[in-house]
Amino acid sequence: MYNWKINIDRNNFLDVKVDASFSDVFNKEELKRIQNFYNKKNKKINFVEKVKIDDICYKNRTKLTASWRARQNTEKILGFIMFNPSFANPENSDDTVRNAIRFAYKEGYNKIIIFNLFPIRISRADILCKYYPESFLKDYECKINFDDLPKNVVLCWGKLPQNIKGIDRIINNLCKNLINQKKELWQITDEDFQRHLSSPSINSVKKLDIGLYPVNRVYKFNK
Repeated sequence: MYNWKINIDRNNFLDVKVDASFSDVFNKEELKRIQNFYNKKNKKINFVEKVKIDDICYKNRTKLTASWRARQNTEKILGFIMFNPSFANPENSDDTVRNAIRFAYKEGYNKIIIFNLFPIRISRADILCKYYPESFLKDYECKINFDDLPKNVVLCWGKLPQNIKGIDRIINNLCKNLINQKKELWQITDEDFQRHLSSPSINSVKKLDIGLYPVNRVYKFNK
């Protein structure tokens, strides 16, 4: 468990307790292969250092939780499902997790639980797709422990590359399972796609309010 200080506004900081679960470890060949993907994209990133936690290069982040003091002594939990975890961990935050905390706080919640369509710790959807073979994506099923998710779940994986094999099937199956588990699905704008919580995505919103909107339609990427 780690403690973060998140600035809610200019003069207001929130004390947040953060924890996460990880599984599997990258081997040397995988680390080298993924580093080559970033090199070809001219991204100055040391992948090993980004995924290392206590000298272990964990491959998957299966869950991240963040909690803070409730305003009315009643725990209110908001779930999030994003695309994949990138590099955020309890020791090091990123702007997407920070924005999820700010958003949940604004909506009156005091705890978030973040899951992902893909648990692998790679930044950029296009690089993740290069890592996975088409055969893997074709048969992939999202593995989320529904018992760990609260009733209210925000879908926020953003607009993805259209060439991800099977992504619409993966998302549709997940949403059907969530509904069967009596989860209520939300998104952060009333647009027809599930907008991401990264700062560039949120900052590009012009005349739309950022809030909780029921999911009326799941956006299809490969039409």
